[in-house]
Amino acid sequence: MDYKKFIDKETAREKFIKYRKSILDASEKGKFDDVFSDICTKALEGDAVAQDCVAYFYNKGMPGFLKVNYDLYMSWEVLACANGNCFAIEKLEFFLKYALDVIFSVDAVLRDALRKGNITKDNGIYVISNLLCESMVDILKINPKELILKDNTYLPFSTEVNRKYVDALETSMPIVVRYIISG
Repeated sequence: MDYKKFIDKETAREKFIKYRKSILDASEKGKFDDVFSDICTKALEGDAVAQDCVAYFYNKGMPGFLKVNYDLYMSWEVLACANGNCFAIEKLEFFLKYALDVIFSVDAVLRDALRKGNITKDNGIYVISNLLCESMVDILKINPKELILKDNTYLPFSTEVNRKYVDALETSMPIVVRYIISG
């Protein structure tokens, strides 16, 4: 676990829009696969905005090209958050809210983190969200190379698929708290 250098929300948002537009334009010309593959290559290389963009297309699907797959969406989105993408972190804010509320409700944890300088009032939500997602990546063993190889089968949101992410989040909470107060 590590404190990341974040990609600020506006920079990430602008780059995301650029990537998304290039994919949408390519799909109109029948070249979705080529451009989506290029973005996937960037995602594999650790580009957190490309990871967020790949997540977006698995969440929305692309008729004729890519099926909705909630499991792939969540894996890529969690990975983008773990890699410091503030725009992606805000997209997962609702999912992360319970864990954030629990962690923020423990005054001693926040007091220690603020005193040690690990967290500031300005970056608290981003840092803790990032650490939660980083822990989830470890727990779920999310590997972008393996994600690329997964079959793109239609898999909409379901409580069964979501359960593994909720369980990983709940497992991550005490890990993150220990990390925050130790360092």
